[in-house]
Amino acid sequence: MNLTFLRNIGITLAVSSVVIYVIYHTYGSGAYLAMSSLALSAFLMGYLEPHRGWALALVQICVLMTVHFLKLVKPVNADLAMFATFAGSGISLVFSFVAGRLMRLFEK
Repeated sequence: MNLTFLRNIGITLAVSSVVIYVIYHTYGSGAYLAMSSLALSAFLMGYLEPHRGWALALVQICVLMTVHFLKLVKPVNADLAMFATFAGSGISLVFSFVAGRLMRLFEK
């Protein structure tokens, strides 16, 4: 691991904390806001690490699951928080893969 990868892990942890705040404090029909924040953060991870964006996505998934299963934050809407946590796992992996592919395409 080099220094830029460790820096990107720190950025991922910071962005994941913002995503967790959005997921757990969204009320009503705010699923679009929660999913959009997940997609944008995953796209950022793929942009930062075009070849290892999946590792940053796994870091974000671990943070989301840790907060969900340890009940570290009390959600405003429990159903929305559970949906966004589990659906966000797939979204994080897919969007980081897509962004990494786009970055590798534009590098050439």
